[in-house]
Amino acid sequence: MGPVTVLERPVIVSLIERRVTRCGLWHTAPSLIEFAGSAAEVSVMATIVVGSAEQAAGATTVAVGLAHRLAYTGHNVRLERLAGGDRAAADAALFATLDFATSSGTPINEVSDAGDGVTVIDASTAGASAAQGAGRRLLMVTAAGAGGSGDTVLSNHADAAAALSLPEDRLLAAPTVEILIEASGAEVLARSVEGESVLCEHIVVGPIFEDSDEPHFDRFARKAIVTRAEKVDIALAALMSDPRCLILTGGHDPSPYLLDRVAAGRTTTLLLAPDDTATTVHSIEGTFGAAAFSGEEKVERIGELMAEAIDDATIDALLAG
Repeated sequence: MGPVTVLERPVIVSLIERRVTRCGLWHTAPSLIEFAGSAAEVSVMATIVVGSAEQAAGATTVAVGLAHRLAYTGHNVRLERLAGGDRAAADAALFATLDFATSSGTPINEVSDAGDGVTVIDASTAGASAAQGAGRRLLMVTAAGAGGSGDTVLSNHADAAAALSLPEDRLLAAPTVEILIEASGAEVLARSVEGESVLCEHIVVGPIFEDSDEPHFDRFARKAIVTRAEKVDIALAALMSDPRCLILTGGHDPSPYLLDRVAAGRTTTLLLAPDDTATTVHSIEGTFGAAAFSGEEKVERIGELMAEAIDDATIDALLAG
């Protein structure tokens, strides 16, 4: 195990304060801060390289989840992206927005060993070579059932959650509204306050008619709804369920009344796709699982999943160096 350094109590308290105030739950802060202060206040100095044997195995997702896991067990965490690949700059920029880890915000050209606390390096397919060096540990991410070699191997896209195994997850696979716009070739008629970076976990096709006794749309959260532009009654029913995105198909001009309702609420992004409903759905369904990792909702979700996949014993092994 590497040298032990004292983790200052204000670091933990500040982290909890930021998260509690952001969620609008400041009244619960005293108990959370007291709990944070009672946690172990030591951190080892270690470097963990997260790599993958193949492209799109999920190294970036796992690196963020591991940093989240370490931070909320009381460690100072630095998270960096190794240069290389089309996503390096975007991934590094994402790391700089996270409130539980520090980051340079730009891709690094080589792995630098930890100073104070734990450094997590997202090395993608360069993981094995990047992990070479005294005291560095390699967490290798592989597709479910593919096997792999490394200090620790984590299976991604598994059928179920388990130790060192991350399950397929609808939220992690979800595209943003921006991606749906690009995939469908739609025109943006109105934007929500949240904008185009929000996730759409479900794609819901409008029914032939809406039964008020059995609401069709209310069964789905974080949804995009696809329906024909001329079906004003269905579109209005869809708006009542607060979709993140409403895609009108067929290229017909929508009802002025519908436009007014969307503009007044500003909770839904309204799109007009040129193709029919079947073609539009076919165009956007391929975006699931292909979208790059981004957004606070995905960060929180991978943090939850990593807490199940990596237990304390695995954390200790990764920090042992």
